[in-house]
Amino acid sequence: MKKHFKLRLMTFVALLCMVMLLITCIKNDGTLTIEPLAPTVSSSAAAWVGHSWATLKGTVNANSQSTTVSFEYDTTTAYGYSINADPDTMSGSASLAVSANISGLIPKTKYHYRVKAVNPTGTTYGSDVAFTTSNSTGTVIIFNPGLTYGSVSDIDGKTYKTIEIGTQTWMAENLRTTKYNNGTAIPFVPEITKWAALTTPGYCWYNNDSVSYGAMYNWYTVNTGLLCPAGWHVPTDTEWTTLTDYLGGVLVAGNKLKEVGTTHWLSSTLGASNESGFSAIPSGYRSYNGSFNSIRSYGYWWSSTESSTSDAYYRDLFYGYIYIDKSSSSKKGGFNIRCLKD
Repeated sequence: MKKHFKLRLMTFVALLCMVMLLITCIKNDGTLTIEPLAPTVSSSAAAWVGHSWATLKGTVNANSQSTTVSFEYDTTTAYGYSINADPDTMSGSASLAVSANISGLIPKTKYHYRVKAVNPTGTTYGSDVAFTTSNSTGTVIIFNPGLTYGSVSDIDGKTYKTIEIGTQTWMAENLRTTKYNNGTAIPFVPEITKWAALTTPGYCWYNNDSVSYGAMYNWYTVNTGLLCPAGWHVPTDTEWTTLTDYLGGVLVAGNKLKEVGTTHWLSSTLGASNESGFSAIPSGYRSYNGSFNSIRSYGYWWSSTESSTSDAYYRDLFYGYIYIDKSSSSKKGGFNIRCLKD
């Protein structure tokens, strides 16, 4: 019995030594050192997949070396595109989750991606993961057929109807751009905790899918002055007041601004006429804590005017009221945008 135990122990020690020889080396002075390893990497299933966006996910262990991390993606495993991961550098010995938000994808299309990690020892790729973007179907806005609309396009190439109301020319649709008018991408932030922590620009979509209602932007994005197409801007609080005054004041202007019918609004909007052609729809809002609320009941639109260091003015419409309301909210919240011509 003791003989067999000694034999097993000797075999275990021999195997252990062989493993150590594989991962260690002996310096000239005889000291034993551990051989550095390339990163350990795995790809995970994508999250927040919409009609033109997705969040790529994976796990990386830097194996105690300075490591850079990115994702490669494309419609084939040729992986023609690359984006830095979050985090994009690491150096510890623990396995860490990494991710990246990508947008500008083609609706109803299959994409492939993998994690890539590089350290001084080598480059490691995660396995291929595939996902398919959703269809781009959406409900059509009901414009006022008795009015003449113009048009304007954003930097993404999306075209919007425009309408003259008094001395002003407004977009008659909610903004959907994913880039500033200088071509720089606006940070896409679908995650709840990341949105809640933002004190810098970011945008999203209601429940990360409701494209026809327009994009939602926090006020830090508005404050860049680059959100609207060239020659247009986010209206000031005073310019919103000019609009509602022209329509007879806040107590009656709401119904003159709302899209008619229940295509978007939850139910009857108490005589909404869309007399102005503004075609307001109830896109809801994203709270400062990252939650989504009130789609089909309320519509919220930012002004470019601060009310305090932490808040800014906005306008909102509710399906059960005929008026338009003015208030202020945390700059961290996500509201829609209607651009006004300079």
